[in-house]
Amino acid sequence: MAKVYQLEVLGNYTQAKWDQVSHSILFASSITPIASATPNGAGNSIIVTSNIDSSGALMGADYDLLANDSRPELTIEQSSGKFVDGNVIAVLCTLAEAQADLRNYMTFFATTGDTHLHVGVCNTTQSQDYTPQIIAQSRVRKMVSTQQVKNLGL
Repeated sequence: MAKVYQLEVLGNYTQAKWDQVSHSILFASSITPIASATPNGAGNSIIVTSNIDSSGALMGADYDLLANDSRPELTIEQSSGKFVDGNVIAVLCTLAEAQADLRNYMTFFATTGDTHLHVGVCNTTQSQDYTPQIIAQSRVRKMVSTQQVKNLGL
């Protein structure tokens, strides 16, 4: 009931591409960073093991399915609503934005550029008076609330 895939960490994924894998990254049982071995050549990749279904249809050569135990993975619905303190997030942003808007996060460095993959917890709430840098910069992201996590039993 798990899928294992390798994904090159790039900071220029579109939201449509990110939606293909971000949910499986959010609930991965394992994320292992590796260097100098990407599906596309040399660079930075992650190997993700997750019970949440992912699809590399739009990812192209950046996504390489390594193993699938042929049992169905879970499929979940999620939205990227408001940026709320406590939401779990997978986002492509700069280190400065992650330091300002996230806590308890892991950084997976992209092959090139200064936009990296961060998985963590939102530490602020978007309001009329405050817009997190991640939102202000329109970063590619996927979030789930703590209530969604609880309802999913994950």
